Amino acid sequence: MEFSQKVLIFAPVIGVFMDDKGIMKVSEPVLARPLTSYADVMTYLHTIHLSPEDKRRVASRLTLEVTGKNLSRTFERLDHLSSLPAGWDGYDALPLSRKVVQNLKEVLLISDDDDWKYWMISPAPNGSLSLQSKRHVASISVGDREFSYYSSTNDGEKGESHLNFTPVALLEIMQRIV
Repeated sequence: MEFSQKVLIFAPVIGVFMDDKGIMKVSEPVLARPLTSYADVMTYLHTIHLSPEDKRRVASRLTLEVTGKNLSRTFERLDHLSSLPAGWDGYDALPLSRKVVQNLKEVLLISDDDDWKYWMISPAPNGSLSLQSKRHVASISVGDREFSYYSSTNDGEKGESHLNFTPVALLEIMQRIV
């Protein structure tokens, strides 16, 4: 997806950012420039002169201000779901695992707006997330280290379980199902 608006990346107020000139307090956007994809955001992060450990910490704490309707809606939904307490279902449901939320945020960062056009996100009682297709009978379950999917289309039924989670692998399955 091509877009020309600016993507602003903010780091948390509790930290500092190192650049070539020294320490820069994070009270203003770290980056405000036109980007052509969300993957560019992650690519940019890897050009900043930070240790690998600091890059991981910064990347895991980013907040993106985006205007893509589907991505914005999905980020907002994920933020809401991540705040659900234990017992959110009125029974004994677990809150979402932080790792599950991080996993899906990593997928969002490499996604285009259209990738989320036909997907809905809901929590599962075991602390995982479920993605359901709006187009046909299909769902994806995202856990801490693995994901599973099921799809029933005119081509027949397909599915796999216990797939190792990587953002690219999950995104590829989403794109194949839709």
